[in-house]
Amino acid sequence: MNDNKQGVVMFPGWRKELEEKTFDAIQQKYYEEALLHIKKLEDFNEASHDIITAKVIAYVELNRYEEAISLCRRLMREDEDNYYKYLHIYLTILFQTSQYRELIELLDEIFQTETIPFDYRDAFQQLYDVSTDMRESATEAESEEHINHFIESLENGNFQEQWKLLSYHRKFDVGPHIELIKPYLSDTRLNPVIKTGILQWFMEEEVDHQVEVEKFGESNHVTPVALKDVLNTSFSQSVLDYLEHIEQGDPTLYEFVKQILYRYLYIKFPFAPQPSDDNVKNLGEAVLKLAQQYLQLNEDVDVREEATTQQREWMDEIERLEKNYFSQIGE
Repeated sequence: MNDNKQGVVMFPGWRKELEEKTFDAIQQKYYEEALLHIKKLEDFNEASHDIITAKVIAYVELNRYEEAISLCRRLMREDEDNYYKYLHIYLTILFQTSQYRELIELLDEIFQTETIPFDYRDAFQQLYDVSTDMRESATEAESEEHINHFIESLENGNFQEQWKLLSYHRKFDVGPHIELIKPYLSDTRLNPVIKTGILQWFMEEEVDHQVEVEKFGESNHVTPVALKDVLNTSFSQSVLDYLEHIEQGDPTLYEFVKQILYRYLYIKFPFAPQPSDDNVKNLGEAVLKLAQQYLQLNEDVDVREEATTQQREWMDEIERLEKNYFSQIGE
């Protein structure tokens, strides 16, 4: 009750008249008028749960969905006797506004934690089933629309657009789109970082037939499901084993070293240097010296002067590939 109505009593005849006018306005679809009558009843704290239900209906019919949802949530908390009635309205609003995910998640929780009255059980199950179907259809349609955009970006788009769309699509099943995407793994124009992302998508989806991959003039056929991820290959593990002593002495430096190594091998993936002792040692020393250089450790020492010719070659290649192919991710 508003402060200016404190101590003022609404006569029963007036309350009944306002209730009748409210229901008549709802029936005649004069929803704004109904809300005015309801407001008067609320001012005197005389709004029954039927009147409040009418208010929710008016909000819905006026497309004031946020207000309807907020009111339903409050009523579900405050009016336990009519909890399932308001819950039903709330679920219906979620369905009408295509909020299928929220509806499904809410009903999943309710089905697990509550005993639903018989009068509402079938209605709730029907809303759940239809929402599940609608969500799947919407997801498929959305995925189809975006995959066409993704293919177009692989053909003509810039790196940032390709990376953004690839990151989005990796949430979905690649199966229906493999034949469309596969040729780009051997397209010499495509950024090798994007190719690695596509390969990882294929790996996650356990694609079990060969695809051709081209990078830096080298080409090979690989089976994604049989590949190990970037830092899980035997060569990567050998380099990390070589650098293990860094982790013991300076964990922060080690993480930075590991990041540099990962980004370099990510660009090259699924191709890797020959797993010789020299390559393991020289690449390990190269990423370590670059990390020290980037972190400005040992400022009195020129890490490049300390490096061997082979190690400097590795350092130059890592920086060149980073600049040309990976640095754009942060832009």
